[in-house]
Amino acid sequence: MRTADTASLVQLLLADARLPTGSHAHSAGLEPMLLAGMPPARLLDYVRDRLRTLTTTEAAAAVIARHTWGAGLAGGLDAVTVAWQARTPSPAQREAADRLGRGYARVARRLWPEQTNAASLGQRGARTDLRYPRPVVLGAIAAITDLPARDLALLVAYDDVQTITAAALKLLPLDPLEVTSWVLDLQPEMTQVADAVAHLRDPAHIPSGSLPLLDAYVADHAHASRRLFNA
Repeated sequence: MRTADTASLVQLLLADARLPTGSHAHSAGLEPMLLAGMPPARLLDYVRDRLRTLTTTEAAAAVIARHTWGAGLAGGLDAVTVAWQARTPSPAQREAADRLGRGYARVARRLWPEQTNAASLGQRGARTDLRYPRPVVLGAIAAITDLPARDLALLVAYDDVQTITAAALKLLPLDPLEVTSWVLDLQPEMTQVADAVAHLRDPAHIPSGSLPLLDAYVADHAHASRRLFNA
């Protein structure tokens, strides 16, 4: 099978909502935003704001994690994780990303056992106080499977968009065809994310994009007794 074909299959696999990695349990912040009073008419504005900020940060972290794993840099994933944490101050957001990272790590160990193991891509980094979050684990998987950096960044962007739109169908009375059209319409913004980060190599160059109100709402949501999604 050609490398391009393999990369496409890996993208399809990692973007599949049936994986035990979250879109059925995570809303990428949509549920907290709606519960806090965001008008449903602002949903696309929220997606675009997230793409420009949090998603770009995560895509960059994934691309750099891919580079550090592929280059065999000592402590590389730990360095990317620390840099990502510095740009993700919300404990609730970190916990959600760590939970997703554990899910992806389980998938990786199952599908590529010779390239992954509990020591190198497990629930904790070389530093016992670190857990590898979603973008870092995705970056390692991309290196293992030869997924190009730009394709990886597109995957991160698409996964955020499809997670939000899938959650929207459960939270709001929307037409599924209309929601699907939103994903297609957002392709230029997803491409911009990929183009902006695909060349990055140094954890210090991860952009710092945040949505402070979302951090506050996600913190409240983490303690809510009535919710459909973890985050």
